[in-house]
Amino acid sequence: MANIFEMLKQAGQLRKQAGRFQKILEGRVCEVSSPDGKIKIKVNGKMELLYIDISPDMLYAENKTVLEKALLQLWQRAQKEIEKIIQEETKNMLGDLGNLPF
Repeated sequence: MANIFEMLKQAGQLRKQAGRFQKILEGRVCEVSSPDGKIKIKVNGKMELLYIDISPDMLYAENKTVLEKALLQLWQRAQKEIEKIIQEETKNMLGDLGNLPF
């Protein structure tokens, strides 16, 4: 019976750590920009798009395809950066969890 209570206690600690982890990720921000610097985006660790900056000279009809392609590439780069941040924070967090039975 004591094992069940210990496991419940550890599960509560895990839940608390998960909440802290979410806060940490929310606070981590990744900014990526196009090679020419004309387009920039910011994304937080929860994969929420926070900011888009597009140079005015990109806002012409003839740039539509270039702009769409650049935004897609930036989003993909930002996702990869955030994945690295998540891995780093997960590694840090798991080091703090100690010995869990599951």
